[in-house]
Amino acid sequence: MQLRDYQEKFVGDIRRSFSEGNRSVCAVAPCGSGKTVVAAHVIEQAIQRGNKSIFIVHRQELIEQTAATFARLGIPFDLIIAGRNTNYNVPVFIASVQTLIKRLDSVPEPQFIICDECHHILAETYLQIVRHWNSAFLLGLTATPQRLGGVRLGDVFTSLIEGPSVANLIRSGNLTHFVHYAPVDLDFSSLKVRAGDYVTEDAASFMSKQKIIGDIVWNYKERASGKQAICYCVNVEHSKLMAEKFKAAGISAAHCDGETPKSERQQIIYNFRRGNLKILCNVDLFGEGFDVPNVDAVILARPTKSLTLYIQQAMRAMRPEPNNPNKVAIILDHVNHAARFGDIDQKRNWSLAANLEKEPQPPPIKICPQCKAVLPLSARICPNCEYDFAFEQDITEHAGVLNKVASSLEEFLNEAKRRGYKKAWAVHRALEKAETYEDCKQIAAIMHYKAGWAWYKWKEIGG
Repeated sequence: MQLRDYQEKFVGDIRRSFSEGNRSVCAVAPCGSGKTVVAAHVIEQAIQRGNKSIFIVHRQELIEQTAATFARLGIPFDLIIAGRNTNYNVPVFIASVQTLIKRLDSVPEPQFIICDECHHILAETYLQIVRHWNSAFLLGLTATPQRLGGVRLGDVFTSLIEGPSVANLIRSGNLTHFVHYAPVDLDFSSLKVRAGDYVTEDAASFMSKQKIIGDIVWNYKERASGKQAICYCVNVEHSKLMAEKFKAAGISAAHCDGETPKSERQQIIYNFRRGNLKILCNVDLFGEGFDVPNVDAVILARPTKSLTLYIQQAMRAMRPEPNNPNKVAIILDHVNHAARFGDIDQKRNWSLAANLEKEPQPPPIKICPQCKAVLPLSARICPNCEYDFAFEQDITEHAGVLNKVASSLEEFLNEAKRRGYKKAWAVHRALEKAETYEDCKQIAAIMHYKAGWAWYKWKEIGG
């Protein structure tokens, strides 16, 4: 089993933690880092020692993906799932938590338990399994070791091992580069909160407003046209509505949720994997562990206070695609996640002892005023549209100095050239003076922009 360098280090750190006397280890690594492969390597070592292992997951799609990975790596296993007679003589089981909890007395006692997406482990079903086999070693895998509501994973795990960072995985090519857009600035302060997160009914009603839905469809066409995208919605009705709006705009789309019949759900996923479907609308179904390398974009249309949910969903498009080595993932953030949590490649201080989701710190980011890309606070020039933030600093440093205000784009362009600024600075200043749609069209014509740019900018300034 050939591991990448960072995976070998990750495995070594996990084994070292167990050898130091920790019987329950939480292993943290970003989405797309290959945590299942790491787990398979540790399981292979357990097999060599004659130990039985159980790998616990909570969704059918994750069972299928884990089984495919184990089969590819030569791990002998059987499934513990509803409607199947399990061969208990094999050394490894991949188990649905819902089925395993009903068969605890018939399953041979394991010496090693692996809990996938272990931020769920404080649910009563998981705890009952862990307590039933309390002498087994426990390994938890997650990208986000925390939950809403003040709970602590430290109540189960005694050690936390961190793998590579998102930034390191991007630099090494194991995750793709990304562009994160925050095209709207919505105010969710009026929404009710229950159990630490927004009330679903309120959030669904808010996100179903005609203008918001129109913005979502329009921004996809403007920034990710033709790309395959997963759209994360608030509830089933909202997801179905979004799928219909995309189809009405001539974009192939489908809705899928946990209640969708299995055969229909499998066909929808098959069509999406084949590229016959552009938009896959869902409710929390294709976040954790969903592996589709040809996802080019994600559309975040569900407001949440959960950092875990944000990261799990936003990173779905960042898996490398062998046939597209220059892939750049697109994140269309319509629910202010960037403003609440920061960008997804930020360094985060994970802890088993503290719940960081209770009081998120203001993220060190800023939004490009021209293209709405999410950028580091230190950015001087937007890499997407070349907007130059230097003029803001110049205004601050030269406060009180009165200069002639240019009255046309041509004058702004001349001023930008004289001061060594990018053309985007001139465009931004001209837009500040735009009062009509015709003004925006004139700017677009001078700059040789597409006609849609003028319409978008006019709409953006209140037209």
